[in-house]
Amino acid sequence: MKLIFSSISRLIFSYSKFLASLIFLSSIGTFVHSAEAYTYLKCNDRYYRLSGTYLNSNYNVRTKKFKYSHKIHAYTENYIGVGYKKIDRNSGEYKDKNGKIICIMKKITFNDLPKLDTEGKLF
Repeated sequence: MKLIFSSISRLIFSYSKFLASLIFLSSIGTFVHSAEAYTYLKCNDRYYRLSGTYLNSNYNVRTKKFKYSHKIHAYTENYIGVGYKKIDRNSGEYKDKNGKIICIMKKITFNDLPKLDTEGKLF
């Protein structure tokens, strides 16, 4: 009886360790991708993609990718600092280091980005 009880307890313990490790390994990378929600911005005829750490610019219509990437160094309540430029979070003004307004950014969706027509031409 003692032998049967010890064998069953070891079997249950080993299966519980296996299931715990399987659950841990399967959930190890799920939170990384869920935090990457992009905000798309339009500034005159330019398009930008704002993530938590980068401001991407120069949208390519054919490849549907952004070419340049600028690191965000300050993300405060009133502005977002990108290099020597700032984006005012209240009014959407995109300013250079002297405070001169470059343009006013408007929030758009991914579907509002420019697309090619059926023949492959933008116009």
